[in-house]
Amino acid sequence: MNNFIGKFIVICLLCTTPLAAFAHELWLEPEQFILQPNTDLKVDIKVGQQLNGNKYPYIKSETKSLKLFLKKKEIKLTHRDGDYPAIQSPLKNEGLHILSYESVPEKVNYANFEIFKTFMQEEGLWESWSKQNPTLVNTNINEIYTRYAKSLIQVGNQTEDDFNTGLTFELIALDNPYKENNKKGINVSLLYKNKPFPNSQITIFNKINNSVSTTKVITNKEGKAFVPLENNGLFLISSVHFIKSENKKADWHSLWASLTFAK
Repeated sequence: MNNFIGKFIVICLLCTTPLAAFAHELWLEPEQFILQPNTDLKVDIKVGQQLNGNKYPYIKSETKSLKLFLKKKEIKLTHRDGDYPAIQSPLKNEGLHILSYESVPEKVNYANFEIFKTFMQEEGLWESWSKQNPTLVNTNINEIYTRYAKSLIQVGNQTEDDFNTGLTFELIALDNPYKENNKKGINVSLLYKNKPFPNSQITIFNKINNSVSTTKVITNKEGKAFVPLENNGLFLISSVHFIKSENKKADWHSLWASLTFAK
């Protein structure tokens, strides 16, 4: 009963606070990225900055899609509002498991334009956007945002590759980071509506203990980039696309792609 009450309180609080309303990043963080067969997967949905964030439970109203794949076949997940950790599933077989998450679009109003400008500068979007929209500088910005998060979980010794899970904005690891010959780095692909997305900034966060380093790379004309992996620890790779909104509730729409793994 106490567990139920705790979940209920968390749901009540979060139903009035969108998961990503007060921080930039949303990512999936398993308690363990490397597991053995016949063990349980436990994954937190995290929101924060610089790989420091709060853990959130599973909330149906905030979730458009949540899928787990092995060898491109979907493994059925069962979850209830308030599950904590948010994602839990037994893992029976060896191989690279791919967790894919899409949030429900949420709205945010940048009444403070400097906050919006800082966000756009951090994501490498400011120069292009401000030139195309000079009359909007120093005005209120109404935006909706959608999160597209993935995580790579290695079970046992059998290795496969990441693939396109069908997210609108998606990062794909073209090389398996858990393979020995990929220790120095991997190639990644960024897709928007299933097509390569060129000239886009990708930010690489690497956390070792409590220390976080940041590296930025740009996708080439084929939407690909090389991600160096010289260190161990937790990796979060992310990219943001900012477009005019098709939703009448806001003028703009930001799409956030993230990918996590560890070594």
